[in-house]
Amino acid sequence: MDPIKNIVSSVIGQMASGQGAAFADIQTVWTKVSKDQGSRVADVKDGCVTIMADSSMRLVRLNLNRGSLLKELQKEFPSIKKINFKVGQ
Repeated sequence: MDPIKNIVSSVIGQMASGQGAAFADIQTVWTKVSKDQGSRVADVKDGCVTIMADSSMRLVRLNLNRGSLLKELQKEFPSIKKINFKVGQ
């Protein structure tokens, strides 16, 4: 679990950029679509969603399923055109 300071900082940043509600909605859908507790939405910009994975093994699994994950996200958010995966917090 993220330290509270990281969570608060992230939420304030999203609210300041005006993407807070959409970002939260995408995170909710991502959690359902990915069925994966070790990944989260890190950024949404210009139709690209950046997903952070907690390990390189999880990154490999996400990359293997990139196409189907993108299609599932696009059902709820047609403006999403691409998914990037990265390892990190």
